[in-house]
Amino acid sequence: MAFRSRVNMGVEVLRFQGDLSAGEMVKIKNRLARLLKKNHKKLLLDLQSAKRVELAGLGILIDRLMKVRAQKGDIKLIHLRPEVEKTFRLIGVNGLMESYHSEEEAIKSFAP
Repeated sequence: MAFRSRVNMGVEVLRFQGDLSAGEMVKIKNRLARLLKKNHKKLLLDLQSAKRVELAGLGILIDRLMKVRAQKGDIKLIHLRPEVEKTFRLIGVNGLMESYHSEEEAIKSFAP
């Protein structure tokens, strides 16, 4: 899962290319840890390319979510494909992370 990162209105936007697999999420875990160390606590994950979700990969994402929230930040999602959204609902994690249809809408949701 390659990814690109940029900042938009104080929100770190990460665009993923690939699925939420354990192997790929381990790589992303380190990137998210570095962002937290640099005090980047508003994270937006664009999952438009993700077609599959592995439980282990999702577990790593939830672990990162808890670490970000412990530092008073948040991770939000955009562009979930229907099959990924369905998997999130079936597993019961759709209530843990907010998801949005557009980047603009998601960025506005970070405002105090």
